[in-house]
Amino acid sequence: MAITNVQVESTQTTRLFLASGEQAITTMFFCNTSDTTDCTVNIFATPNGIAPGTSSTMIIKSLSLPKTETFVFDAEKLILSSQDSIHAKASVDKIVVATISTVQTS
Repeated sequence: MAITNVQVESTQTTRLFLASGEQAITTMFFCNTSDTTDCTVNIFATPNGIAPGTSSTMIIKSLSLPKTETFVFDAEKLILSSQDSIHAKASVDKIVVATISTVQTS
């Protein structure tokens, strides 16, 4: 099992995870680290060769993250092939930290 932590940007779509081989995403956490500012996050699951941030790759749109709150995505597992990726874009720059837990499946 591996853990990846990335600050989500507002100026561009941020790559949170890039699969090497077949990998399963077991859990994703999105934590608003601000004590004063609410924000929203868009999350994308992007197949290899597809541009991140397009509406066809969006899996969560306008996720509301009030100040100091954390959203946990753990009810569904995502299986990614090599070079598939997870991206996000926040409405406020670098206050959301994404933590992704993965396991190699092949």
